[in-house]
Amino acid sequence: MSFDLNHKFWVSTRKEIGQLIKKQNRLKKIQPPEEKAVSFKIFAELYVLYVELVDKLSFIYHNTFQVQKRALVRVLVESATQQLMQLKEELKDLEMSEYIYIDKALIARKLTPRDLVIWRSPQFLYRRPLDIQNIITDNRLYMNDEEKEEKAAQDWAPISEAVKLIQAHERARRARVYKSNIKYDKKKFLKVHQRKKINYKFTFKPDQAMSIPVKRTIFSADFLKADESCENLIKKDDAADTALDDEEALDTIRNCAACKIQSWWRGYRTRKIVKIRKRFKEELYGMKKIRKLKRPNQKANSIMEMYKNEMLKKKLDEDFINLINDERTRLLQVRSPWMMEDISDHIRAWFKEFYDATGNFHPYPDPVKQGTVLVVIDETMTPMEFQESLGKKPLSKAEKKKLRDKEKKEKRKKKEKLKQLKMKEAKRRKKLRDAGIIDIGYEISASKPIEKIEETMKKYAKDWRNVDEYLNKNHDPIKDWVTEDELAKIHQEVRGLVDEYMRVEYELLREALAKDNNEKYKALKVKYPKKKKDKRKRKPKDMTGDRTLQSLYNELKDAGIIEEVAHRDFDEFVADFNFVADDTRDEDGLTTLGPAKGDIKMVIQESMLGMGEFDIPKPKSILLIGPLNSGKRLLCQIIASELDAVFMNLSPEKTYKYANDLKYFLHVILKVAKAFQPTIMYIEEAHRLFWKKIPPEAVEINPRLLGTSITGKILKPLKKNDKIVLVGTSNMPWAANGGIKRAFQKVLLIPKCDYGTSFLLWLEMMTENAPDDMREYAYSALARVLQAYNSGDINDNVKQTLSIDRKMRLKNEALDPNEFLEYFLSKNEPPILPPDEKLMEKFNKWFGSANKLQKLRKKYMAQKLAKASKKK
Repeated sequence: MSFDLNHKFWVSTRKEIGQLIKKQNRLKKIQPPEEKAVSFKIFAELYVLYVELVDKLSFIYHNTFQVQKRALVRVLVESATQQLMQLKEELKDLEMSEYIYIDKALIARKLTPRDLVIWRSPQFLYRRPLDIQNIITDNRLYMNDEEKEEKAAQDWAPISEAVKLIQAHERARRARVYKSNIKYDKKKFLKVHQRKKINYKFTFKPDQAMSIPVKRTIFSADFLKADESCENLIKKDDAADTALDDEEALDTIRNCAACKIQSWWRGYRTRKIVKIRKRFKEELYGMKKIRKLKRPNQKANSIMEMYKNEMLKKKLDEDFINLINDERTRLLQVRSPWMMEDISDHIRAWFKEFYDATGNFHPYPDPVKQGTVLVVIDETMTPMEFQESLGKKPLSKAEKKKLRDKEKKEKRKKKEKLKQLKMKEAKRRKKLRDAGIIDIGYEISASKPIEKIEETMKKYAKDWRNVDEYLNKNHDPIKDWVTEDELAKIHQEVRGLVDEYMRVEYELLREALAKDNNEKYKALKVKYPKKKKDKRKRKPKDMTGDRTLQSLYNELKDAGIIEEVAHRDFDEFVADFNFVADDTRDEDGLTTLGPAKGDIKMVIQESMLGMGEFDIPKPKSILLIGPLNSGKRLLCQIIASELDAVFMNLSPEKTYKYANDLKYFLHVILKVAKAFQPTIMYIEEAHRLFWKKIPPEAVEINPRLLGTSITGKILKPLKKNDKIVLVGTSNMPWAANGGIKRAFQKVLLIPKCDYGTSFLLWLEMMTENAPDDMREYAYSALARVLQAYNSGDINDNVKQTLSIDRKMRLKNEALDPNEFLEYFLSKNEPPILPPDEKLMEKFNKWFGSANKLQKLRKKYMAQKLAKASKKK
């Protein structure tokens, strides 16, 4: 993106932030709305505004190169995203569901549900350190020079072999062309006076390979026929009447044959051009449209442009660090001596001021109280106060203790009073929330992300008011700010050193004063700040302390625990959003229609935000439940691919080998996961880890091996800022005990296929497999009839039915919709049928007992029914 466009985009976004802050300031003063619908509307409007703001700020952040401005924009992006997640949680609590529907707020901003998708890869990616990334990509970090040369030679070997193969084929092609030309016209290519003698020497030695492999071609075509004719181009009856020996007749036959071929070719070409133009006109006039799923390109920059931007940012960061170091060195050399002299003169003037006014010296501030910094900020006693303190008797130890106890008691009272006020306020808000009323003013006022955004914008308005950003097209740092920051740091360091010297001078002055007054001199005690003792917990013994990260990574990779995941993106999970749920609300404002399959993408993407660059709350573990072929594993692969995460497969088939040394295995996977984060720990059919009863055929793989270790030994050691998440799938969650609900913080049910999703699936799969022949097909009928089938079943059906052989026959033999039905019913044993309604009810029932928001909704509905029955 150009510098001018980025600058204009930043100016317009700044104005929007200002308008958003004004709106929030008005909302802080409103009274809590009594209607739940009003609260939902306010939060929905704010949520949509923050989605747009996060989208714009993240784009600006990744296209801003000036180091100081980039740090400021980063704070805004992180705070706005944190506030966005808080608003989403509020909306979920009001909706009592993982899925929210805010169609009215979207219509007002002219947006669609797709615009609410926050995740932008690679803008939100967490970048690993370079040495760690090298292990994953090249594995060259721990190689010596010889190993690196060998690795490079191996990498170049296939290229050199390919070059040799291309050269061999090219030489063989030239030889074939040369020989064909000679056979076709000897006079032209083999004139006596132009003929050059070419000596070909063929030598052969036993067991000697050819230096360059040449493809030997056997020429079977004869280009010099004695009787050239076009007999096969005309009818036999005509051939009998034609005089073959007549040269003119032969020319006539050839011309007729050539005209016939040309006429057929021109007719075909003309019909094709007319067909294309007709289709173009129909599409232009809106009579017909290309029925192909158009996916929005969310990646704004190409890979090369992104790489160049990353390299430029890295260089600018290095230049900024060098500038700081150079400026600090310069200031220490040029300014520090004068700075020490100024501080000394200021402290001496302070001595003189007190001596002239009181005939004595103010006690020298102790280092524990920041030393003479108190003199600068005027927190020492005035001469009058010091004079009054001299006349007072010094307090005894008992009096000092009594005074300290009194101060502690007052502080304790204030804390208790503040605590009681907070508890009272919390009870008031809880009472309102139980009644369905939310104090919006308090929620916005107490939001730390909003407070941070306001502070950052105030700081920007103050610091950047005299800076013309448009003139800085080279992204140079502002040197004056670096000088000010380093001067402040050097001042703090130098003042501590000057204080030590001036304390000696202070004691000499007090000693001289005591001699003049014939008093006994007693040096004052100096209170230094106590050194904080490291109260770190004793680190557990590292079982693999003598091994490198590369060896541990390779061990897990060789064992099949770390798997390579093919590149997938969210567009490959073809599904449609629910566009009618908002219109089907009951009298309580709750949606009565379940989510569509596309809505789950929103929930998963918001859980991924915490795995990115910014510090955002996220669940430690997610469980995806649903029938077979509903897309659970595909979603897990998409998450790992979009995050560029290390994919660890902890399914029982992979882990049963470590039953004898489970402690070591858990240690290794946690160490590697933390070192190579972001990391996805994947468990296929996670209910097997908590099986109530293990089937006989599964006893060999010891499925319960990791079941007891997930909560305590895998999830508990993970910190909030660790980019690690445990993702499990299950098609029989009811077969597990209650441990599965404790192990997975968030449980999500893959919704069944609706008409919109089914239509998009058939459209996408068929146009992808046969793009030219499937433009006008009965997708709507197929989607309606086969709506209940899962996405995996539809995908397999299209791939099997539209085989290579069938696609070759499409122009002559049109595709019958019954062929898809035959695949489900006839070509498979047993026939493939859609998921049973009873099965989906079973999933919904278990999901209602495992998901926190679903349990809340069930409880609310039960209370509502109880109240209704009492009234009767």
